[in-house]
Amino acid sequence: MPKKISLALGGGGIKGYAHIGVLRQLILEGYEISAIAGTSAGGIVGALYAKGYSPDEIEDFISDFDPRHLFKSQAGDSPALLGLGGFYELLRDKLGDSTFENNIIPFACTALDLNTGNEIIIESGKMIDAIQATTAIPGLFPYKRIGKHRLVDGGVLDPVPVTVARWLAPGLPLIAVCLTPVQEKWGYSRQINIPSFVPIPKVIVDRVSNLRIGQAARVLLDSLDIMTNMIAELRLKLEKPDLIIRPEITQYALFDEVEPEQLILRGEEIVIKMRDQIETIFTTSKRIKRWFRPTTPPAVLLSQLLEVDSASLQQ
Repeated sequence: MPKKISLALGGGGIKGYAHIGVLRQLILEGYEISAIAGTSAGGIVGALYAKGYSPDEIEDFISDFDPRHLFKSQAGDSPALLGLGGFYELLRDKLGDSTFENNIIPFACTALDLNTGNEIIIESGKMIDAIQATTAIPGLFPYKRIGKHRLVDGGVLDPVPVTVARWLAPGLPLIAVCLTPVQEKWGYSRQINIPSFVPIPKVIVDRVSNLRIGQAARVLLDSLDIMTNMIAELRLKLEKPDLIIRPEITQYALFDEVEPEQLILRGEEIVIKMRDQIETIFTTSKRIKRWFRPTTPPAVLLSQLLEVDSASLQQ
């Protein structure tokens, strides 16, 4: 009988391909993934799996991406450097008007409400809306408006949504899949660069990069990257998943041009490497510790916010 687990899938841009390998290998090892919480890239993979797509089907789907067609704007986009209209069109082909209630396992993703500064758990409504919110890297991609709320990438506050996964599946062993490196390896991480398939002429990118404003932007990006790493580390230490899995992907940056298979393989390899550690999360001592951990919602639920909005309009 398969051993049931829940997963918290972290954000990381293109590095999110590694999540597919982690899912595939966990299933091959005989584990049953019973709930997923995801942020940003982890939200994309988690949503597709919760909808019923196998890791193989998710890999086939993303392998058909033409990166040159992903970053286009849509009518009504909020101000942002780039759009993700092409990517959302592809997702609609897979998700349609599917809602959270249609999923085969519990799933939720996180976002940040720019109006209030609160972390938001998205656990209801259309799946495509949730993905647009959790992947909206502030300033880079348009925020998603749901009701009167402006939602952006949940990784700003919660890079690996451990407490959300725990809330979805109380009592189950929880594995956090973190795409940021341990602190000792932060200095070895690749710098974030604009890939060639982004619709900005390379001559402009190169020229701006050599200006003072471009160099200042580099300092800002590097600082934000370190800040995200630190937030991930602090929350993992505070929220204590049963196990942390980190695919060995330090050599990849947020928007590198890579073959998906390379990163998927890294996800498979880390599960194989950590077989013994994964088995320890089913011990009696781990089970007892899980009894005493809170399982209430760790942040504001989007459904509750929308109920409050509706009530205020009726008054």
